[in-house]
Amino acid sequence: MNEENTQTQSEQPTVGQILKKHREQANVSIETIAAPLKLSELQVQRLENDEFALLGPITFVKGYIKNYCRELKVDSTPIIAMMPAPPEPTKPANMQSFSRRTEKEANDSRLMLFSYLILAIVIGSSALWFWQNATPIEEQTSNINVENSKMSERQAAQPTVLQQEQQAQIDDESLLTPQSTLATSETLTPQTPVEAAPAAQQEQSTDNLSTIVMNFNDESWVEIYDGEGEKVAFGVKKAGYKMTVSGTPPFSIVLGKHDVVSITLNGEPIDISAFPKNRLAKFKLPLAE
Repeated sequence: MNEENTQTQSEQPTVGQILKKHREQANVSIETIAAPLKLSELQVQRLENDEFALLGPITFVKGYIKNYCRELKVDSTPIIAMMPAPPEPTKPANMQSFSRRTEKEANDSRLMLFSYLILAIVIGSSALWFWQNATPIEEQTSNINVENSKMSERQAAQPTVLQQEQQAQIDDESLLTPQSTLATSETLTPQTPVEAAPAAQQEQSTDNLSTIVMNFNDESWVEIYDGEGEKVAFGVKKAGYKMTVSGTPPFSIVLGKHDVVSITLNGEPIDISAFPKNRLAKFKLPLAE
């Protein structure tokens, strides 16, 4: 049964064959019918060979067939009805629905919010770290300033005591003046060794002195006391400043930014890179081995 239907369909003439048959029956050549249709002979041949895809959209092809039949005085309605249905346009395989696009936008919004949260945590952690490292320096600096004020008060009180001792010594010498006048000839002889003794002591004290040279690559606070408790340097030094101090060792030194200061003691460089950064460096020179 299927074979009979297939054979019947194969024996049924096509649209192009029907048009060609009507043209030949009317004894009209391809060149003659092409002129009123305003088509080339090749286009007429393609129309009769059912090569509709080469003639343009199906709407144009139906118009060609209608004009073709009108020239041959043939009804075009049944012939146009035999035209194959136009193929349905294929839908894109990767086409996304509106709901799918909305879901993607929501995921992007959540990802952006998460990124902002991480950025805020990083900025907050950095600010907290800076605050924790900067606060001790200010506190220690204020404590040192308090200690310096107390030391200044003690040093201011010391001259009064020394003046009292000197006054007492002068009183004692005034009491001994008559005896020293009587023994003038005897006391003149030993004056030479007495005067030599201070000179020897001065040379010995000069030998005990040490010299510190500091080069400041950036602004830093500094405080230095020598071995006798005398303050030999204090204050904020600008970048590029070279400071030279001398005194009796050991020296007690406090630096605000030790990493921007290079130090030499009696011409020998001192390595202070082991002290922690962002904190006050307190140490003595010479360094303890």
